[in-house]
Amino acid sequence: MLDQYIGEPEDTPPPRDCARGELDDMTTTCCELATGVLESGRQPIPGALDIFRDAATRWARDGVPLGQIQHAINEGCAMGLRNSPRSADDGTDGEMVDSTVLIMELLDAVTESVSDAYLAEFRTLTQNGPHHDVELLDALLTGDGTARKIADRMGALLAEDYHVLALHFPAHADEGVRRTDATMMAARKLRRIHAALATFDADCAPIASISATGGTVLLPDIPGVDVDVLVDRLADAGQIAITATTASVEIDDISTTASHLYELLSLVRRLRYAPGTYRISDLVFEYQVSRPGLGRKHLVTLIDPLRDSVDLLPTLHAFVDSDSNRKKTATWLTVHPNTVDYRLKRVEQLTGLDPMKPSGLRRLHAALIADRLEARRAPVDERKL
Repeated sequence: MLDQYIGEPEDTPPPRDCARGELDDMTTTCCELATGVLESGRQPIPGALDIFRDAATRWARDGVPLGQIQHAINEGCAMGLRNSPRSADDGTDGEMVDSTVLIMELLDAVTESVSDAYLAEFRTLTQNGPHHDVELLDALLTGDGTARKIADRMGALLAEDYHVLALHFPAHADEGVRRTDATMMAARKLRRIHAALATFDADCAPIASISATGGTVLLPDIPGVDVDVLVDRLADAGQIAITATTASVEIDDISTTASHLYELLSLVRRLRYAPGTYRISDLVFEYQVSRPGLGRKHLVTLIDPLRDSVDLLPTLHAFVDSDSNRKKTATWLTVHPNTVDYRLKRVEQLTGLDPMKPSGLRRLHAALIADRLEARRAPVDERKL
């Protein structure tokens, strides 16, 4: 039934706003319930319908069209009716079953048409409502002096200081499961993040412009507001690990700060740092090392002697990333701590810099950062993602 309804992507291009597996589950559950009702002559207990309430709540949040959900429900019930023992005999009972199925199919067509038209109109009314975030945010980011006029026209109050966040959203795990569902899953992820933004704090509404891959958020810098809490909430809503760079500035400095934060966000991603929230103070060292020129090129040459070994550079990377913890480094590399000691000693012999001493480790750390940046020269413009 589902093959006939949906078809494979290469055969037919029907709307695919609901993932195939979700339709499968809903239809199968309804078929089982319908079969049980016909065999027992009783309606299912209330708890048996919790799965539908949970699914409806989740799909409404994700924006799944109600018409497709109802279609799956009705088809499942029809399958249960067709497969019931009463439909096995020829004659009057069989004709009654056929007539019942026809009525159910009519019910399916009517409810799908009504619900789709209703939701389409509701969506149109919602989308045509006030959407000033992008206009106001663009004015704040360009610093052209029109932000306060736009806010006055909107009847909105601007704060004196803002937390500025540059965000990167990776793909959700479901975006790579089926190529045909990737766009839909990305849209769902974005809707969940938008919902989390909208409900973050009624007294401290963020100003945001985001896409499925990231964007910019301005959060009023007032007592009690925690940027890390916001990022964590967006990550939970999107079910992804978010990378963010942030700084708190006066409203007139937003434009220059945002540009700097996107540069830092690009730097964090190029260095393949773990997702999280980074402030300017967290990246001062990396930022200075990232400046192109003779100094960075010289730093790269410091670790050139290690390139002939397959173990030394990975060990040095792990040692730096573990905050100079030998045991943690050994665990990450699945080797004995004595092996780590031996490799670090070889690093000192080949480079003349002792990674066990702060002075040597600082220069080696800078060399590793410069090496990663030199290896990936192509700039990353986060705002084009």
